[in-house]
Amino acid sequence: MSLRLALAVLLACGTAGCVGFLESDAPAPVSYQLRAGGGPALSPTVRTDLSVLRPLARPGLDTDAIAVWLPDRRFDAYAASRWSAPVPDLVQSLLLDDLRAREGFERVLTDRGQFRGRYWLQTEIRDFQAEYAQEGEAPLVRVTLRGEVGRVAERRPLGSVVGRGEERAASNRLRDVTAAFERAYAQAAGTLG
Repeated sequence: MSLRLALAVLLACGTAGCVGFLESDAPAPVSYQLRAGGGPALSPTVRTDLSVLRPLARPGLDTDAIAVWLPDRRFDAYAASRWSAPVPDLVQSLLLDDLRAREGFERVLTDRGQFRGRYWLQTEIRDFQAEYAQEGEAPLVRVTLRGEVGRVAERRPLGSVVGRGEERAASNRLRDVTAAFERAYAQAAGTLG
């Protein structure tokens, strides 16, 4: 079949409403978004600008999939569900919102904009998953963030900190699991501020 003939058939089917070959029985994925916790105000206030770099992620976490550790140590993801963005983008957005709300810096900037701060925060996402000890029970959500702060001019870290958060989901339902993610993230991020 020539390319012209194939295009003509596709166009004819499209106008006749016979595009059934594009349909799927798979459920459309549901997207979940987390909200920043906005902990207590930082004290003392640092009169400088901070750039929050896009976090680095361990293998398997640089995706929009909601990661799961299963009892047999399999690394998987919840079906038909995802984060609203890849985990590093989601965490960067949350960190920006948290640090801005806590008012500890003159300005908190993203690394994707035109402006740069005098200092930078580089975060590594070590854990961002729901962990099941047994099938069917509510998972433990674990979030571990390792942050390094440095001065842009020196291109080397000045200090590092590790923030950890663990929260048991109220049930094995995804809305409760994502609520546990939000609380575990807030615990981990609270140490970085």
